[in-house]
Amino acid sequence: MNAKYHFVSTFRITGDPELVWRVLSDVERWILWWRCLEVSEVLSEGERPADGDSPAVGSAYRHTVRTPFGYRLRYEIRVTGVESRRSVDAEVSGDLVGRGRAVAEAAGDEATVRFLWLVAVSKPWMRRFSPIARPAFTWAHRRLMADFGEGFTTASGAHLVSTEHVALRPGDASFWVMPE
Repeated sequence: MNAKYHFVSTFRITGDPELVWRVLSDVERWILWWRCLEVSEVLSEGERPADGDSPAVGSAYRHTVRTPFGYRLRYEIRVTGVESRRSVDAEVSGDLVGRGRAVAEAAGDEATVRFLWLVAVSKPWMRRFSPIARPAFTWAHRRLMADFGEGFTTASGAHLVSTEHVALRPGDASFWVMPE
């Protein structure tokens, strides 16, 4: 995959790590608390893991989000790997193409939840304007993820301590490539 965008969003939170994991893992209910998510459809349920709280490998969802600029992104997420209560790997296709990973690390009542995305845009107008619109697309991603962070912390009863969003360019020393 020729990733054009590498986004890392990190949320430090306090609260019950088990409940936070359950809220994050229940993709079907994201639409209840993520204001930017307009459409959420289950395409495939996959096989539920033994812990019952993690997303199922093979599950797939179709989402439509409305960005702060008003345009919509339609994409499908397919869960490709799960480490129970630790990480979820996914492939994304549609208006965004690439891979993502969510990682949760808990220590006592504090946790760090990190989302990493390596994606390219597939909408023709976005590809065409990407070289000059990168700052705007990056800002929109930050707003979408900030809203996501506010939503999942509220839904899980957690407290958001801090948020950090980083956008790297291909060729940057820290540009990370997910293992195949």
